[in-house]
Amino acid sequence: MRYLTPVQLNLLYQAVKPDARLNALVHLLHSSGARISEILALDLKAIDTVNRKFQVIGKRNKKRWCFYNENTSVCLNNYFKYYRHQNTSALFTAQQRFTTKVSRLSYAAAYKSLVKQIDGIPELEGVCFHQLRHCFGSERVGLVSIDELRALMGHEDIQMTLRYSKMTSRRAEEVAQQAFNQIPNYG
Repeated sequence: MRYLTPVQLNLLYQAVKPDARLNALVHLLHSSGARISEILALDLKAIDTVNRKFQVIGKRNKKRWCFYNENTSVCLNNYFKYYRHQNTSALFTAQQRFTTKVSRLSYAAAYKSLVKQIDGIPELEGVCFHQLRHCFGSERVGLVSIDELRALMGHEDIQMTLRYSKMTSRRAEEVAQQAFNQIPNYG
């Protein structure tokens, strides 16, 4: 399971910042833990901007709620106000170069945009959208219960979610140090 380091995440956010649509997409993926296919299938009306949440239809047609943070809200609002095409229901839109037809953003177009923005940044070579979902999971291990994380990520099988708990030795070290600070020192 590949996820991005904090350094890589910072580099990614800086790289996508000039592209309002990609910036909003990356923020939404990272803060919600949704799959790229789930996000690209959303319509604008599915986003509850007041409560910063949306419902996706995941694997096996199961619905679940996803939530996003204030920073993502700012990025989305910027995209909605200045860059999103208005004459389609899709949340993320694209305009065809030659026909000027507006449609839903495809995965291929989104990925092409990502590759263009991260080109020349060695630390981001090979980065893909799905790694943001892995970041979401790994960042929440230890902060929420495994069952809560399973529900947030839409995993049917708890074994899939348990993979996140095994992945971070860094988090294990943090927890051990916190315990040392809270347990009395005897002897």
